[in-house]
Amino acid sequence: MASMNLWDVVHIPFDAIQYGYRQFRKALFTAPRPSGEYLVVDRSVEEIEAELGVYSFAPNWEFSYYKRGEVLNLSRVVYERNTVDGTTYHWWQTHLRGWRNDAGRIELHAHWELEPTENGNAHIDGTGFDFDRGMTTLQSFLEEAGIDYERTTVETGASHE
Repeated sequence: MASMNLWDVVHIPFDAIQYGYRQFRKALFTAPRPSGEYLVVDRSVEEIEAELGVYSFAPNWEFSYYKRGEVLNLSRVVYERNTVDGTTYHWWQTHLRGWRNDAGRIELHAHWELEPTENGNAHIDGTGFDFDRGMTTLQSFLEEAGIDYERTTVETGASHE
C-alpha cells in the first residue's frame, strides 16, 4: 500500500493564519506601554533581531500582550530551576520589547518572567516577574553584541508588566 503525505495535498495558509492571529491579539489583548527605564539603540528592528538572534532571542508576538505601538517583541527562553512561593518552575524567559522614538531610534525595555506556554496562569499572574533582572540581562547581551546604548526613562503612567 502506497503511503501519502497529507502535506503534499493539503496546503494550509500559515502566513495568513499568523497575520490574522496577530491582528486578533492586537484587538483583544492590548495594554499600554510600560513606564520606566529603557535602553535606546541606534539600530533598525531587523538589525536588532539579527544581532540578538545570535544569542537565541526569537520573535514572541504570539505569546504576549500587544503593548501599544511596539515594533519589536523578542524572548530568550532558558531552563532554570527557580522556586517562588513554594512552587518550583523550570522554564523562564527574558522578554524584550521595543518602540521607535521620534528620532527613529529603538527604545528597549525587558523583564524576566515565567515562559508563558509552559506556565500559563502563573505567567499571567506575574509569578517571579523581575524587571531589574530583565534589564540587566538585556544590557549584558547588548554589550556582548557590541551594540551601543543610552539609558532613558519613559513615563507613560503604566506599570512594568
